[in-house]
Amino acid sequence: MTAALLWLVVGVYGSVLNAGHIADGLTWLACQLHMSGSQYTVVVFLFSGVFAISTGSGFGTISAMSLTLFPAGVAIGASPALLGGAILSGAALGDSVSPVSDTAVIAAATQSYENSTDTAELGGTIRYRLPYVTVALILSLAVFGLLSMLSETSSVRMLAKTGAEGVDGLSMLIPTILIIILSLCHVNIFVSLLSGTLLAVSIGHGMHLFELSQLLMVDNGCVEGCVVRGVAGMANVAILLMVVVALSGLAVSGGSMEEINRWLSVHFLSSNRSAEVLIYLMVVLAGILIAAVNTIANVCISPLVNTIGLQSGVHPYRRSALLATGVCTFPFVMPYGGCVLLLQKGIAASGATVRPGSADVFAAAVYPWILFVVMLLVCVLGIGRNRI
Repeated sequence: MTAALLWLVVGVYGSVLNAGHIADGLTWLACQLHMSGSQYTVVVFLFSGVFAISTGSGFGTISAMSLTLFPAGVAIGASPALLGGAILSGAALGDSVSPVSDTAVIAAATQSYENSTDTAELGGTIRYRLPYVTVALILSLAVFGLLSMLSETSSVRMLAKTGAEGVDGLSMLIPTILIIILSLCHVNIFVSLLSGTLLAVSIGHGMHLFELSQLLMVDNGCVEGCVVRGVAGMANVAILLMVVVALSGLAVSGGSMEEINRWLSVHFLSSNRSAEVLIYLMVVLAGILIAAVNTIANVCISPLVNTIGLQSGVHPYRRSALLATGVCTFPFVMPYGGCVLLLQKGIAASGATVRPGSADVFAAAVYPWILFVVMLLVCVLGIGRNRI
């Protein structure tokens, strides 16, 4: 319900930004900087990652970036699928390593030491997995750069020639900056978004980018305007999220996952390597089955990870690394997952004329795929096992 409410608020925020011509402003800026579509895609990935690391919110990152950065990227010739993949990848990057994300907190707080009630230290677990995340980040930057250059188009570059309206549209970045600052100060995401929305309304109306009647009005007995369109645009995905979470709850409550994991633990705990591979694949499987919100997968699978880790002598830091990175892979790319659904609705709310499909971003979200491969190799090859 928290995620559903967040999406409704984000829908209103995006609709207001769209009315303020933020896409025109970003397009104008990218052209003034002579930024190519491929360069813009890499910048979107990095900026989304920094935002997610700062805020600790993958959903918040996807919401803000899809509303602000995506339309301008399409206008200057970047691949829509890669832009969507860059936003998802940045959100996954931040969620996998941010010290303020619920992923990091849960991954540390649920992994205990043998013969002790103490759990893994948050800072220590992040420092331990930082080298692996860094390798995945560097590889992702290289792949994004190569793929975006191969897929860049120039036929839409004429759309970037905006005049004064484009320059004024840049002022709508100020509310987003406010949201970032408030998030860095650990202000509640709802308070941050509402504050940014109010500031956007003030700036947009003050600079004559839109009239207040465009936000909310009554026409022939019907309530219309940006606020209504923003809520309506997110209502269906909020309902879909509830359905997916309900299905996930049935899968967990039915005991099927627990039975599968119990069988695997009996047959595949012959060594530290097999235990680590088992733990990581269990986490990934939980993320695939419960892709609506990766936090739910994190909470559901962490006790089993702790039990198997204690049985096989895997250090809490290593368990935490496998848990925090595993839930930041497939939940960010699955077509029925909350992240992809939120991305698509955010892009729709931004007013972008081109919208990538679920299958497009499934393959274009480079970082989650590379992180999965890197961490699987870490388990199989035993990289860093003795580093603790």
